[in-house]
Amino acid sequence: MVHSSYTLLQSSAAFSLAAERIGDAYARVRGALVRDALFARDADMYGVTVDELDRRMRQPPDRLDSETSWDWLDGPDQYRWAALRVLAEAYPPADEQELAGRTVVPENTIHVIAADVHVDGDLVLEEQAMLFVLGRLRVTGALVGRAGYSVVAGREIECADGATAGEVLALDGIRCPGTFYFGHNDCSARAASYDGGVLVDFERDNAFGRVDVQERFTDWDFPAAARALGLPEDEDDMLEAYTKKLLGEQGGV
Repeated sequence: MVHSSYTLLQSSAAFSLAAERIGDAYARVRGALVRDALFARDADMYGVTVDELDRRMRQPPDRLDSETSWDWLDGPDQYRWAALRVLAEAYPPADEQELAGRTVVPENTIHVIAADVHVDGDLVLEEQAMLFVLGRLRVTGALVGRAGYSVVAGREIECADGATAGEVLALDGIRCPGTFYFGHNDCSARAASYDGGVLVDFERDNAFGRVDVQERFTDWDFPAAARALGLPEDEDDMLEAYTKKLLGEQGGV
């Protein structure tokens, strides 16, 4: 059960895409994008190609919703990171949205917000939830992706603390002055920079251009990571336990 006081991002109308607008935006950013080290990193290993990216940008869907998004954004996270760059260029943020209290992105939904977003509280993504903020995303509380796959993306992302098994994508950088735990090894985070306090991501191959933190855990040492997260050294599921700690949950989720 979700925390008793929260704001639910309801399933909204699909985000409309104009093929010509996407094409023009892609033409403007393509040169810098395909040369960017964050796009090129591990591209060969995961079969990421510029030809495939070109094809996707020539054939965007008419709308982005929970059905069409996977056809356009599926595959390695480089494609979603590149799509974020193109979308931010095509639909620059015009205002700021304020969300008060814990905000939950429901499972199996995608939300694209062409604005800066300020969440005064926690931001929680349920399984298979995707949130693309085409401006700056600021979260005063914890940024949490429930166990399983989720994506949160923004030009910049800032949060107090964080825990996720999913993707966190940021064009300009992630800032977390507290502790962020990137758990499990099924996904990667990708950002031009990471600034913060304690970064626990030894299980994953995150792609950060620059990292400036007080402490980073890169050795496969679960007891040391548990201590950094304020958990018992013998904790069986650190991600679930740390998520519950951040959200103040007791018992079941």
